[in-house]
Amino acid sequence: MIIYVGHLEKQPGTATLLYRSTLAPRYAPPIAEGLQLPMTIQNQSLKQRARRNWLVLGVGLAFVGSVVGYNLATMRQRVIDQEQHRLMTQARVIGRNIEHQLSATSRILQGIVADRDQLTDPRNRTLAIKRLSRMVDAMPGMRTLFLTDAAGTVIASSRPELIGENFRHRDYFITPQQHPDPQALFISSPFKSVLDAYTFNITRMIPAADGSFNGVVTSSVAPGYFETILQSTLYAPDMWNTINHGDGIRFMTMPEREGQAGKNLAVPGSLFTLHRESGRPESNFTGTAYATGENRMAALLTVQPADLKMDKPLVVIISRNPAAVLKNWRNELFFQGTLFALGCLGSAVGLLLLHRRQAAAELNAQRVEALVQLRYQLLDYASMHTVDELLQFALDEVCRISGSPVGFYHFVDPDQQALTLQAWSTRTLQEYCKAEGHGSHYDVKQAGVWVECVHVRAPVIHNDYAALPNKKGLPPGHAPVIRELVVPVMRDERIVAILGVGNKPDNYTSKDVDEVSYLADVTWEIIDGRRAHEELKKANELLAAEARIDFLTGIYNRRMFENLLLAEMARACRFNTPLTLIMFDLDHFKQINDSLGHAVGDQVLQKVAELVSGRIRTHDIFSRWGGEEFVILTSRNDQDQATVLAETLREMIAQHSFIEDQQITASFGITSHRCGETPEELMARVDAALYQAKHHGRNRIEIL
Repeated sequence: MIIYVGHLEKQPGTATLLYRSTLAPRYAPPIAEGLQLPMTIQNQSLKQRARRNWLVLGVGLAFVGSVVGYNLATMRQRVIDQEQHRLMTQARVIGRNIEHQLSATSRILQGIVADRDQLTDPRNRTLAIKRLSRMVDAMPGMRTLFLTDAAGTVIASSRPELIGENFRHRDYFITPQQHPDPQALFISSPFKSVLDAYTFNITRMIPAADGSFNGVVTSSVAPGYFETILQSTLYAPDMWNTINHGDGIRFMTMPEREGQAGKNLAVPGSLFTLHRESGRPESNFTGTAYATGENRMAALLTVQPADLKMDKPLVVIISRNPAAVLKNWRNELFFQGTLFALGCLGSAVGLLLLHRRQAAAELNAQRVEALVQLRYQLLDYASMHTVDELLQFALDEVCRISGSPVGFYHFVDPDQQALTLQAWSTRTLQEYCKAEGHGSHYDVKQAGVWVECVHVRAPVIHNDYAALPNKKGLPPGHAPVIRELVVPVMRDERIVAILGVGNKPDNYTSKDVDEVSYLADVTWEIIDGRRAHEELKKANELLAAEARIDFLTGIYNRRMFENLLLAEMARACRFNTPLTLIMFDLDHFKQINDSLGHAVGDQVLQKVAELVSGRIRTHDIFSRWGGEEFVILTSRNDQDQATVLAETLREMIAQHSFIEDQQITASFGITSHRCGETPEELMARVDAALYQAKHHGRNRIEIL
């Protein structure tokens, strides 16, 4: 802090500039000045007392030194334990996400194995490609799905260009072929894809009728999904998250480091090898990392869910630089060591000043306590009163503490060129004001002594205000001011408010400056906090709406629907009530966009949403699924009741005049929820029903 203290007293009425600081002023009451005591000891009793005090001080410092040393050692171990726990927590978060991805992928692969004949039928090739593509789109961590025959030739794929390719030489085909097990989930070693990025495949064997090997169904993972998982758990710049194959091949690192992906960690003495040899699913080690040669504190987690028969696990490694982890502790070591050394030195001097400071400290403590209590009093008052009432109350307290009959509070415009009078103290209004001044807005140049405060950006005292030429203190219609203290409230190097008091019977002092400045700052802090709370509340309400509502149609968006679907499925199973899902799609909607433009298409979608919303029940869940597809989740309605509703909606859409001389129709798919199935399975079934409706001629309803 830079402090400038000056006295300009050559002319009557010159201001005194106090406490000019480069920091935003958070004023607190100063320590009271002590009494002057003799510096020499004049009698033996004082010497004996001094020797006793020195002995007590020495014993005390030795004890404090022991406590500090023990505390630092305990703190160091606690920091290490806490960081190891925190790293393992992040590893578990990543592990749970990987387990979820593996489980979901396993279920998809099992479903594909069950539907192999249908998916590989040449007559269903287009449907198979579409179905596999939708599965890939629905799984954020999946990039490609394909099936091979027993010879390794791709016979169905989400990517049509792969059909006909032969992968019999690939590890993810050879391993299931050599170790056929229809229950196993094979995790391939990471390899570099044609996109020059490391990936790995998750594979299941396709058994023949006699149980022999009949090909594989394989999903390649999307690296971007795992990058997001690893990135989301980084909380320190020195942190390094990795996913590794159970054989030791590194799959991915975050942040990325050149040459790390594909590196084999399964070497003697590596942290990976130590973890694998421990046989534990979770372990913590600190040592030299083989991959980089750096000293690392690492948490290692083996991902191999019990319900998945994985041939190889995945290993998550989360690590940090121990030096960075202990940085704050080393700072604390230096700080406490320095503080202890200074304490030993200062104690010798402090012992001589102890008695005179005790009295001053007691007075200062009472003063601080009074101001702190007043702060809490202002906070309590603000919770039940308006800003204007708070200002009035605060000014009354400022006047009481400073012994001033006059008090006022101004807001300063952001451009620092104008002020607005917000409040007078009660006594000012009763005894000094002859005209209403609340809300007065005027240029800072017309503000008398307050302009000084704005210019010097520091408190200003005028103890001989009456001697100043052409100065009357208060605006016209008010009694003159004899003495005045004006203090600024600053935020981000800008004056936001000015509080002033006047007409104290005796001169204003630095003590008045500190107390008035402190209370002015507290008052603004409360006002500003209330504003921030209101702005945050509005922002949160806006974000909540955007997170669940489709911006075009005003109904639920897909993300919100998926969340509600999970809850409704659980409720239906718990209470054994029917739950039916309707999906409909506007027929030939692309032609409307192509011929009439997307603006017309958007109007059609909005009108459809409006019509359907007006027809369904209030507790039915209506959402835009994507493009021109909509879904309705109707609880406590069985399949027959849902069919009646769908037929009503179909006729309503077909009969409504959306566009002159052009009829718009919709195709509907209906299916009922079955306890134990996943949301993905339910959505896939209703999507298949909708596909049948379109395949059989559109403008109709199909049920599965």
